[in-house]
Parts: sequence; C-alpha cells; structure tokens
Amino acid sequence: MRSNREKNGQVIAATIYSCFVVVLVLAVSCTCPAQTPQKIIDDYLRAEGGAKALAKVRSLTIAGSLREESADTNGSYSLITKAPNKVYSEIVIEPQHTIAAYNGMSAWGQDPTGTPRTLTGTEAAEWEATARYLSGRLTNAKKDKIGARFVGVEDVAPIGMNSQVEAYHVELSLAPGVTREIYFDKESHLIIREIIPRLEAKLSPESVKPKSQPGDTQPANAAEEIDYSDYKPVNGILEPNRIELRRGGHVYQITVTRVEVNTPVPDSVFDFPRTEGRPLPDIAKLLLDIDKNQKTVDEIIKQYTCHLTEEEEKTDSSGQVTSRSVKEYDIFYVGDDEVRHLLAKDGKPLEGDEKKKEDDRFSKEFDEKKKKKAELDNDPKKQAKQDEEEQAQISDFLRAERFTNPRRELFRGQEVIVFDFGLNPDYKPKNLAENIVQKLGGVLWVDEQARDVARLEARFNDNVKIGGGILASLSKGSNLVFEQTMVNNEVWLPSYSEVHAAARVVFIKVKENEIDRYSDYKKFSSEVKLGVSTPVEENPKQ
Repeated sequence: MRSNREKNGQVIAATIYSCFVVVLVLAVSCTCPAQTPQKIIDDYLRAEGGAKALAKVRSLTIAGSLREESADTNGSYSLITKAPNKVYSEIVIEPQHTIAAYNGMSAWGQDPTGTPRTLTGTEAAEWEATARYLSGRLTNAKKDKIGARFVGVEDVAPIGMNSQVEAYHVELSLAPGVTREIYFDKESHLIIREIIPRLEAKLSPESVKPKSQPGDTQPANAAEEIDYSDYKPVNGILEPNRIELRRGGHVYQITVTRVEVNTPVPDSVFDFPRTEGRPLPDIAKLLLDIDKNQKTVDEIIKQYTCHLTEEEEKTDSSGQVTSRSVKEYDIFYVGDDEVRHLLAKDGKPLEGDEKKKEDDRFSKEFDEKKKKKAELDNDPKKQAKQDEEEQAQISDFLRAERFTNPRRELFRGQEVIVFDFGLNPDYKPKNLAENIVQKLGGVLWVDEQARDVARLEARFNDNVKIGGGILASLSKGSNLVFEQTMVNNEVWLPSYSEVHAAARVVFIKVKENEIDRYSDYKKFSSEVKLGVSTPVEENPKQ
C-alpha cells in the first residue's frame, strides 16, 4: 500500500502536468495570428476577384428594379462610379427622382420635389468620402488615407438568408468624422452589410433632418444600412445581385438587372444639372472683380470685432482622436489681417501673469500690424508691389484651374453664383504656387452683387511637396471649408472655417483638425486698448 507521501506526490505531479497542458494550449493559441483589419480586407479582395483585377475597374454601372413594400410602390435604382472619386446615385419612383452625386469637385443632391442643390457640410463630406470608397474598393486603403479598426465578430442576418451568419465587423474611417461600418462574411469573405452613421446626430437639433412620417419603417435620422447578397461574377469580379437599402425612413428591395464594368461613362453624368435662367457672369472676370473689391472690404472689416471659438483635435493613423483643446479669442482686424486676443483655454479664463503676458503680446502684435499697414498705405511703391503679388496669385489660380458647372442658388437667404473648380489638364504649371494650386479641387459660392466669397470648399487631390518633399509635404485628402455671413447688410465676414490636414514638416508628421466659429460681430472704433480701457462700441450688431 502506497504511503500518503507517494499519493500526495502523484497528485502534485498530476496537477503540475495539467497546469503545463493548460499553459501550453494557451501559448499555442496565443501564437496564432490575431485577426487584423488588413487581413480581413485582403481576404475580401481575393474573394472579390483579386486586388489587381479590382484596381483595373475604372467605372461601374449598376441598374436595377426597386420595390418598397410598405408603400406598395415600384421604381428603379442606379449607382454609377468612376475612378478616382466620382459617384452618382438615383432612386426613381415616378414622378419623384432622388439623387445624390459627387463629381470630383463638389457634391450635389436632388430631393423628391425635383430641386437640385449643392450639398454642404456633413452631407458633402459623406458623399465625397463615399465616392472615394466606392471607386477605390479598398484596393489601396492606406494610400487613400482610410483608417480601419477591427470591432469584433457579430451575427448578421443579411437579405435573402433565413438564418444568421458570423461576420467580421470592421469600422472604416473615410474622412474626419466620416465612418462606415463594414460586415464581412466569415465564410465567403464578401461584404454582406454596410452601415453609414448619420453625421447629423452629432450636430445641433436645428440641423437634424425632419422627423419620420407616419408609415415609415425607419426613423428619418437613422443610420443608412445596405445589405448585399446573391453575388455573381461580372468580368471576373463578384457583384451583388440583390440589395436592401434602408435610408431616410424607407426600406427598398433592389433586384439588380444590369452590371457594367469599365464601359465609358462621360463626366457629364456626375455634373450639376443645367437649368435655363438668367445669363451667368464670366467666372474669370468675376474672380478678378472680387480681388479688386478687397480693398473696399478691408476698410469695412477693420471697423469690426468679434468672438472666436477655436477647437483643435489631433488624431492617430486610424482616425481616433488623441487630444482636443478649445480656445476663445476676441478678434480685431487690421486691413485683411486678423489679430487674435486669447481669453480662455478649455473653458478657463486667463488669469494673473498668464493674462498679462497675453495682453502684452496682443498689444504688441496689434501695434505692429497697424504700423505695417500705415507704411503700406503711405508708400505707393510698396502698395503697388503688394497689389502686383496679389494679382499674380489670382492669375495663378485662373491659369491652373478649370471652372465648371456655374449655377445660381440661395445661400443663407442671399442669391449666389456657385461653380466648381479643379485641375486644368491643358496647363502645365510654371512655378511652385501654380503646382500647388493645380492640385486643389472644390466649389465656390460667390455673391455677385457684393463681389465677395460666401463659401469655399477645397480639397487637395494629390500630395503637395515642398523642396522635393524633404522640407515639407501636405497629404492628399487634406481639405478646408470657409464660410462667411452677411453682417449689417454691408459686408461678408467670416463665420466658420474647418481644416483637416495631414502633413509632414522635415521629419515630423502632423495630423490635425481645426474648427473656428466666429460670432457676436460688433462695430468699434479703430483704436484698441487693453486693460482698464476697452474699445468704444459704435454700432453693435442686433
């Protein structure tokens, strides 16, 4: 009979062995490669037909019949894409046509009433990002500045299937604030669902779309959802033949009847529709007139001051915010120069030595700007040289860019001329300024009567390199928005600006988002003194 010591030894040995097995199993499982967003995307590209084949797709046309069961209506659906960044989407339920498009420079839409309009803000950002995503098909996500984050494995019940399937959930960051949730079938690796969050939910209640109407099966402000199934090959690439689209309170069942790959698609398909009406001005002459009008505008602007809230965010490569700061300023103008007086940081007013240091800095800068402006006004030669430089800048813009799709629209109650601008393929840049300008594309809103800019949206469609890229570079996709508002019915003044930039200066990479909001415009005398004295208010804005 074995002793208790022997029994205890065997128990201890068995326990050690069991623990060793568990540790070994865990170690083996840990050495298995974890599921990464890039691996999921690579598997998807192979399943679709291969990255090389997908990269050769320059245009795609999908047409189908459409059915909305809840409303007992039928219609048609069209989706057209053209590389690198054009998209046209249309739902027709006669007599209503609902359209959204991005033409490589501006986004526009047409609601069921049949009135086309240029899209701005979040709507424009969403469709610009959609155009790049659909045209690129994730073949070069990193180069296209698309961030990807693996969310997890989830059960999904896609259209046409009676049971749920496991899917990899990946969140794509297409642009600052613009995301797209993608669900890849674990077995087929194909996309079976996409969810597009509505950016309106992040804005003020006034900017949210109208509430759902009776009979709607989905809230009007809900995320847009798209399910795909019944994939079939077209020119060696798999395309879905059944689509379920849930958008704006509607659920559309789409049966694809035609898919065309790389058939010629004219750019005019994506352009803002032409309408008959009053003759439009010559765009080049209008821009020259705006430049000439700036001296008059500067004289009016220097009589104003306002409040500015500056929000700055820094993000990582996946688009996640790493830091955020908020600063508040009083703004004063000297000519067309903006002089900022810092009041608070992250909600805390400046106090003590920090406030005194800022007051001294502001007073010094303001005096220097006034002195410089006075010297310029009193020196005809310097003034003429500056005028020549400004004229050269507008000339660079006119030569390097092509202006298209001019139209008349309303912006903040004011009638404006709107037009797109982009690369002029017939002009070869002769200097750095022209080379930079030629890589810009966007849309301009101009008040024809006031001869001033009401709004500007611009985006770099290619990388910008300074000093061959050694000194600095600005990444493709960097973009900006600039808005003005009519104040006292006499002048357009800045109301909003938004900049999203990814850049490299020497060896330092920078990726920042900045939003400036201007408010509380007041008219003051030109003398500005800080401390006990304050500017004398002449005519506050009501």
